[in-house]
Amino acid sequence: MKTSIRLLLLTLFSCVAGGAIAASAKDLVARGVEAAGGEAALGQLKIIAIRGQNTQWEIESSLEPGKSAKPRQGSESKFFIQRDFTSDATRIDWNRRVVRTPKPLLQNYSEILTGGIGYVSGVDSAARTQFSVKSDPPGHPMSGARAAVTYRELTRQSPRLLLDMKNDPKAVKAIAAQTVDGKKLPAVQYDVRNWSFIVMFDPETRLPARIRTLDGDPIQGDSNYDLVLSDWRTVGGAKVAHGLTYQLNGRDQVVTKYDQVTANPSLGAGLFEIPIMARAIAVRAAMGTGIPYQWMIRRGYWGNLIDSDTVGWDVSAMAEPALADIAPGVSMSQGTNANSVVVEMDKYLVVFDAPVAEQFSEWMIKASKQRYPGKPIKYLIQSHHHWDHANGARTYVAEGVTVIVGKGNKEHFARMFSASNAGLNDRLHRNPRKANIIEVSGKHVLKDGKREVHAYLVESAHSIATLISYVPDAKLGFVVDIWSTTAPLPPTPTPGHREVVAGLKKWGVTPEMFAHGHGSPAPYAQLVKLVGD
Repeated sequence: MKTSIRLLLLTLFSCVAGGAIAASAKDLVARGVEAAGGEAALGQLKIIAIRGQNTQWEIESSLEPGKSAKPRQGSESKFFIQRDFTSDATRIDWNRRVVRTPKPLLQNYSEILTGGIGYVSGVDSAARTQFSVKSDPPGHPMSGARAAVTYRELTRQSPRLLLDMKNDPKAVKAIAAQTVDGKKLPAVQYDVRNWSFIVMFDPETRLPARIRTLDGDPIQGDSNYDLVLSDWRTVGGAKVAHGLTYQLNGRDQVVTKYDQVTANPSLGAGLFEIPIMARAIAVRAAMGTGIPYQWMIRRGYWGNLIDSDTVGWDVSAMAEPALADIAPGVSMSQGTNANSVVVEMDKYLVVFDAPVAEQFSEWMIKASKQRYPGKPIKYLIQSHHHWDHANGARTYVAEGVTVIVGKGNKEHFARMFSASNAGLNDRLHRNPRKANIIEVSGKHVLKDGKREVHAYLVESAHSIATLISYVPDAKLGFVVDIWSTTAPLPPTPTPGHREVVAGLKKWGVTPEMFAHGHGSPAPYAQLVKLVGD
């Protein structure tokens, strides 16, 4: 009898508690709707046009790694968004100025999303897909990953988000208040499509203060990606945030300002049309796990995203990259935006750099073992910490490889290798293991049989702890970013060019050829001639 009473009381308590939780979530959303102008005002917002501007910053391409690093500006953009909520169609016209390069790049293009697929009209990247290059006028269908990323952020930014939450109460549940900068914010979780948003409310205004997702980042691991909302203004009876700042783990990434927001404007005919050829091969927005949200978002602003579901190469042009011999016992990847090199030693292999993503690293590991069978990869020499050249390093740690980095980078890579990464669910997350890291303060030599591989620390304003690798018997060096061959040498040397020559002169090294993190191998003599004395 006592047991039955306890079960009855427990059931009653659970029902009451569950009802209270559900009510609190419902109340938070209802109050937010009212604070935003009410259900009627939000409901009549069928179409919206937004003119604005933003600035993007990248923490993982800074001079120094880690939390104290100063972010590097990637781009500044002006945009015009036209959204039809009734048909779930959007067009975003971009005028972007990529400022990370010595000479700014201008990119004018449009993103069109309708019917679950996306299309880019114009040139949006320095790393174009084959479809884009062959199209006249230029354009290409979005990859499934990019379409998913864009749809997710449109959902997060939607002025109708609270109304959508209220109209789908089963998708909303209460969670514990979230503490941000020492302040507790009441919150709910909103599960829609394949996404989970944590919507935090300002206790005073009752409007959303920030909207969070948990994203997998190749360097930082599982990360809080927040859209911070501010500067709420009334548009057509509804309140719309005019200040939107994306933060990754509390650091600003994209700072956006809306200059003009218009409710229910007229839309031009054909605004959301996608060319027939592009529509025929377009991939619907991906809804699975492991989507590289951070890479897609940030490399897009950076101006050199390869819009492909394989991330590291254009899957519409090739099934996979190639591994080409560039010297006896030395091979380099081809067909990718960033390169790796593998060096055959007597009993093992050495790899230079782990760029882009795990997909690329898995391919490079497989291709290297096929090219040099029976030899394990023992060392990875990592040129520097920038994420486009280090994102795949975790895969090598999972492979049991020792990672060699420049002085000042060991702590950064140790954090990277120990971070949880359920968001990307990479191999190291699935099979954790302790990383073995060697930090080079000057020169480091690997010797196996008759062959040696050297790593030299050189001074560079591009990134601290930069390493140049060298294979003495092949007279072949490997350098990343501070000298690339994606374009001909300029009339006058860049600071990076001077850093390469000065660094090698310091160490008394004169390679005949150089392989590069970007571009094809080239004679070192031509760089020496350009730099002069």
